[in-house]
Amino acid sequence: MRKFITKFLLIISIFLLNLQAKNTDLPKVNEVLTETNQTEANQTEEVKQSSVLSGIIKQSTDQISEENKTAEKEKLVEFLTDGKEANKSDNEIAVAELIAEKAVNSPKKPDNSNKQSLGDIVKEIKDINIKIDLLKASVDANKTVDEVSNLQSTKENLLLHIPSAITSQTVDEAALIAYLTNKKDLNKRLSNLQNRKNSFDYFDANLSLTAIEIGESFYSSLLRLEYMFKDGRKESEIKKLIQDTLLNLQIKDFSNIKNKINELNIKDDQKTTLNNKYSNLISNKKTYEEILSYLSKNTNLLTGNALFVGLNLKFIIDYINDLSPFEASAINLGKIIPIILIMVLLFSIRRFLANIIYFVFTLFNKNKEKNIEIKTQVVDLIKKPLGVLLIAYGVDICLSIFYYPSPVPLIFNKAFGVIFILLYSWLIIEIINGYGIIIISKLAKKSSRKEVLNLVVKILYIVVVIVAFLLILTKMGINVSAIVASLGIGGLAVALATKDIIANLFASIMVLFDNSFSQGDWIVVGNVEGTVVETGLRKTTIRTFDNSLVFVPNSKIIDNNIINWSRRKVGRQIKMFLGLNYATPPHMVEQVIKEIKEMLYTHPGIANPTKKDALNDMRFKYRQSIVSLDDLAGYKNNLFVTLDKFDDSSINIMIYCFTKSVVWAEFLDVKQDVMIKMMKILEKNKVGFAFPSKSIYIEETPMLKDIISVKDNGDKATETKQIDVDDKNDKNIDKK
Repeated sequence: MRKFITKFLLIISIFLLNLQAKNTDLPKVNEVLTETNQTEANQTEEVKQSSVLSGIIKQSTDQISEENKTAEKEKLVEFLTDGKEANKSDNEIAVAELIAEKAVNSPKKPDNSNKQSLGDIVKEIKDINIKIDLLKASVDANKTVDEVSNLQSTKENLLLHIPSAITSQTVDEAALIAYLTNKKDLNKRLSNLQNRKNSFDYFDANLSLTAIEIGESFYSSLLRLEYMFKDGRKESEIKKLIQDTLLNLQIKDFSNIKNKINELNIKDDQKTTLNNKYSNLISNKKTYEEILSYLSKNTNLLTGNALFVGLNLKFIIDYINDLSPFEASAINLGKIIPIILIMVLLFSIRRFLANIIYFVFTLFNKNKEKNIEIKTQVVDLIKKPLGVLLIAYGVDICLSIFYYPSPVPLIFNKAFGVIFILLYSWLIIEIINGYGIIIISKLAKKSSRKEVLNLVVKILYIVVVIVAFLLILTKMGINVSAIVASLGIGGLAVALATKDIIANLFASIMVLFDNSFSQGDWIVVGNVEGTVVETGLRKTTIRTFDNSLVFVPNSKIIDNNIINWSRRKVGRQIKMFLGLNYATPPHMVEQVIKEIKEMLYTHPGIANPTKKDALNDMRFKYRQSIVSLDDLAGYKNNLFVTLDKFDDSSINIMIYCFTKSVVWAEFLDVKQDVMIKMMKILEKNKVGFAFPSKSIYIEETPMLKDIISVKDNGDKATETKQIDVDDKNDKNIDKK
């Protein structure tokens, strides 16, 4: 650990020394390194560390001076434009300057790496296209399909390397001069052959020059693409350049050349040579068009990350590497430092962005009350997907930095495209959740229908998931239109398979618009009774009074009678019978009825029939001539205290009234208070409660002496019979 810390501090000190004195010569630095190493290891360790550091510290190199580069560039531009810059268009001059600058800045030493050049990749794609055309003309169809499939896979793999090859092009100055010399010779040769347009030489030169011209158009556009990528141009500009070049190639028609070759009166071997050159020209054109079409579909590969371009990270990377004392191939501080800073920055602003989103919510909601608990809940809800999204975005930026100056490979672009769709969908769902929490907290203080918000939130969930799914399919190159069209064909089968789901979905909408019950209502549906927990897209959840959870399909709910006990503003019924004994005189019965009625009219918990509660509600005031307002709004205030009937053992008084509160606990308290006050009224008037009793009436009652006489005669007869039995038993014993 100590050695690692020492080395790290050593690297930092070298970097700081390099900032202060760029001209510090290497022997002094090595001397510092040697002195430091002597304090912690022997001479062998010094040699090892010195060799390692010599590989990462910049060495002095022979470079062309800027003056020489400028002079060489001007010479090449003049050569490219034939010394006639005044007669060339601005676009032609710009391309010439770009080619000249590339040739001057390209390394003079040959690249010994195994990396394929752009020209090599284009040539391989062209060869594969030729093989595919030959195989398609083959007789063996089964073998052709397999081989063509393998060749297509190889070609697709080569196309993946095109963007990287575009951004690492080199121009050999000697080869460029040889190419330009050849082009001039061909132009001169064609001029001399104007009088012999039907000759072999003319067609040979014409085909060669045409091949050079379309190749020049293709490769110069790729060179401009490299410049635009490194310059951080917009995707629209890059796409326009690709499409313009592709269109210029597509409008070129060489079929007339083929016809003229066949009409020429020349030798067979010459005609074969011209046909081969023509086939090579068509193969080149086809290959160029295929590569440009691929680039047009994948323009994002050459665009770069928006933040990478916006922050001008290219300049920052180059600037840090210029200051760094290390070789960029060994320790690229220009990439390491921005990567670390970006990841730390993006990870640290998660909560800040979540708070901004919450602030936007409050602006739309116009809720002046500040609830810290709700804010914390919403922020924590949004912070998680936002944090993951920022980390993913940071990794995407870091990949752009890591692969600079080459573009990020296509596989990462596709992967992050799918990842971003999923993360944005997650974030949107959590934002909907967060906003829903704010709305519900506001609705909880009112009588608004919360189940409407629940249903809307669930529908939004489904919409987000479906859109995300379709975007992912599109990103993966699957034709969504074909999938949608196939749904029309199999629509009947899908409808039959999902008829119950569809029925429940439409039933949930009917329940919502019918407004038969709301979340939290006490309802009875069929044999299920309880409190509505939630109304979903398929089912309604009810919590029964024995605390079980029942899920009722929405289609069953609309087919059953619904009793809603919660749809009442005032009035929970009290109906009871008060039994007085038959000894109560009539005037006392009237007195008891009168006092009970007065007690109920003045009781604070009993609804008074003299007050029209529904008319106090402005929503119902103007509908009083259309509907029964009290029944519509749920106001019940009837009050009756009357002699009901003469029962078997009591004189019954019926008490019929409604409590003001519909809450069960409050209803029980009021009912209890009413019953106690009725007991006090009866006690006050000295009237007793009747209780079930029976009286037995016998029409003729016998005298007591007759009952005793009957009893005595019965006893004597019993004794006589007993004596006779005993005598018979004795006689039987004597006989034996």
